[in-house]
Amino acid sequence: MLQSLSLRARLSLLLGGVLAAGLVFGVSLLSLHAGARVNAEVEAAASLARDLVQATLPRLATSANPQAELAGVLEDAKRLRHVRVFVVGKATPAEDSDKRAPEWFSALVFRAPAPTRFDTPLGAIDITASAADEIAEIWEEIVWLGIGAAAVAVIAFALVSYAVSRTLRPIGALSDGLRRLEQGDHAVRVAANGPPEFVVIGERINALASTLERLDDENHQLMRRMIHVQDEERRDIARDLHDEIGPFLFTVRAGVGALARKSKAPGAEPARLAEDCEKIDAQIAALQQVNRGILGRLRPAALEEMGLADAIEALARGWRETRADVEIMLSLDGARGAMDEVTALTAYRVAQEGLTNAFRHSGAERIDVIVARDPDTLRIEVNDDGAGLPEARNGGLGLRGMAERVGALGGKLVLSNRPEGGTRLVATLRLGTSSQV
Repeated sequence: MLQSLSLRARLSLLLGGVLAAGLVFGVSLLSLHAGARVNAEVEAAASLARDLVQATLPRLATSANPQAELAGVLEDAKRLRHVRVFVVGKATPAEDSDKRAPEWFSALVFRAPAPTRFDTPLGAIDITASAADEIAEIWEEIVWLGIGAAAVAVIAFALVSYAVSRTLRPIGALSDGLRRLEQGDHAVRVAANGPPEFVVIGERINALASTLERLDDENHQLMRRMIHVQDEERRDIARDLHDEIGPFLFTVRAGVGALARKSKAPGAEPARLAEDCEKIDAQIAALQQVNRGILGRLRPAALEEMGLADAIEALARGWRETRADVEIMLSLDGARGAMDEVTALTAYRVAQEGLTNAFRHSGAERIDVIVARDPDTLRIEVNDDGAGLPEARNGGLGLRGMAERVGALGGKLVLSNRPEGGTRLVATLRLGTSSQV
């Protein structure tokens, strides 16, 4: 039941319970002390009455008028509170108070002792306790104290409830801000006011909203760049298909047509037909080479067939064939062994992008490619001894896209100048557990 109550209701219920418990405790404490108070008063009055009767007994025996002497004693005894003194068999004096406490309260705080009896020639005299007036006074005190304490408790409850209500008022705004954040409204801002704790929460919510808004902008920019990269790749593929594969296909088709005509002509020479077949085969081989180049740009076949280390070695071998003047050194211990496919492909792309940038822009004579790993991360590093990065630089589209791809995998990519000259590209990737290569 308490789980369904709001914080304000819980605090109010707790406060009300504490005040009610305090009131009950105070009344109970007074009731417990009331018994001792009544007993003390009754015992003192009974002691005085006994002393009065005992002092009168000798005079009754020597008095000329013992009836008058006894009547005087009984009259004097009426002035004593909390006791009644009377002759057994005659009229019992009435209670000395018209105020009455509830019977249950009287029974709770006082139990009358047995009467004290004195035998005289004129009859037995009884002394009995009569604490009704004292009990009534105590009951009245408790009632007024309870009324006063209840009034104070109600006022305190109202004041504290008002203070709690005002203190917790910012919770509504904070809750509404979180709800709007959950619904995707990252432009929401909440008022950071109220107690210091709520101010801190409001500031954190606003900071979270600002971060989410910034991430939304970055995601939109990333989507635009991804679309741009995809369009560039499609244009490159279309250009390669048109400029390279198209002419080869035309040449092959023309050669096949010429071969067909020659084979049907009378007196066709097998040697010339074989020569035409060799030309067509050379064109098909060239076409296959162009096709492998396009497929390699889309997805390196060596990566799937041989693993990351051999794929990077094949990549370096291709650069060595085209740029024999640049020394490429490889340290690929971390690239060997099983790793998930996405991480391996990303590591390959980082090495590919690093080598491409080094050959295009650095003018380096030596390039080092290092792949190292520990149980949780894979580190890809490409160093060159070239000209280094200019002071005012703007990373190319390839590097920005690569940094975003590495970041999407929980890693980090850093491009910097080396102290000894040249540039250093470092990517750190978290090793996953998905399908492995």
